[in-house]
Amino acid sequence: MFRTGLKIGTAACGLALLAPAIASAYFPPPPTVTTTAVPPDPFVPPTAGGVGEPEPPSPTGGPTVSTPEPASFVSAATALVLLGAYGLYRRRQATLSTDLG
Repeated sequence: MFRTGLKIGTAACGLALLAPAIASAYFPPPPTVTTTAVPPDPFVPPTAGGVGEPEPPSPTGGPTVSTPEPASFVSAATALVLLGAYGLYRRRQATLSTDLG
């Protein structure tokens, strides 16, 4: 009974730690609403004076899609390896106990 609860608790903690990192990759936050739908044309010819360089466009924000860090994948892979090793250990212990008994 205690070992089953320990397994379930360990799996729940692992999922609780991984879920926020992975969920943000699949469900990114909504994009921010801008006031202007179309940016102004940066290459408007000068109206007065000599010929000069046009004003550069204002920098836009970076990408809005967030991706999980590589550490999330490493943590998930480590948890799967440890769970697999524990399963093999339990199977070996069960085989040894039936051989002795």
